[in-house]
Amino acid sequence: MGILVALTVGRGLLGISFETFFLDAAGSLQRFFSLPAGAVVGVWRDYAELHHVREENAHLQREIARLKTELIQYREYRSIYPDLLRLLDLKKQADRPLLGANIVGKDLVPWVDSVTIDRGRRDGVGSGSVVRAGEGVAGQVVETSLFFSKVMLLTDPASGIAALVQRTRVPGILKGAGKESCVLNYVEKGSDVVLGDEIVTSGTDGVFPKGLPIGTVSAVRPPSESDLFMEITVTPHVRVELLEYVLVEVALDSKYEHAP
Repeated sequence: MGILVALTVGRGLLGISFETFFLDAAGSLQRFFSLPAGAVVGVWRDYAELHHVREENAHLQREIARLKTELIQYREYRSIYPDLLRLLDLKKQADRPLLGANIVGKDLVPWVDSVTIDRGRRDGVGSGSVVRAGEGVAGQVVETSLFFSKVMLLTDPASGIAALVQRTRVPGILKGAGKESCVLNYVEKGSDVVLGDEIVTSGTDGVFPKGLPIGTVSAVRPPSESDLFMEITVTPHVRVELLEYVLVEVALDSKYEHAP
């Protein structure tokens, strides 16, 4: 009796009969359970396509990363190629055996300008060996091990190279002044030295061959009456702070003939 009252009240409120309500509910359920035959297949197809797109996207991302790496490497090769070409030409023209070397370390002490190269005694490198770059003199070896050598750069305050003014043949001693610069000492007051003069090795120190390019006169300060020598600043051709590759002189009997 209670169920009939409820249905009657329900019919009066909703305006539908129990049979109509049951038919709608049953039809909705039938339609739901009939979906897998068509719609579910479509959903699965969409999922499969989405999965494929994700895989393709991941593949493209990996390809982009690879191409970026290759582009960086290409730019690196392109940037160092001119330096390596100059070193190769210098090696061919040199009258002494020269061996290519990589700079693998730099001294971090502010008042010391030295680097470490990956060539040592096994390669025929000894203490005092001349080190050159494509633009000119870079320094000399001061310490060696079996596989590595320490190079004192020409800008190091302890460095000293017998040099002369190429134009007038005025001699002097080139000393390192740090901060990528040098000074030409012991040039007598009144000597003919002007801005832009080329400074080369004189060959009188028994270490550096004669005529190697060193740098350019960048400042000439007038000496005082009490001074005996001129104050001459020289800017090296080799930018020591940017060095990556050098040529190092090896013993004449060295069998090491690898290209730089």
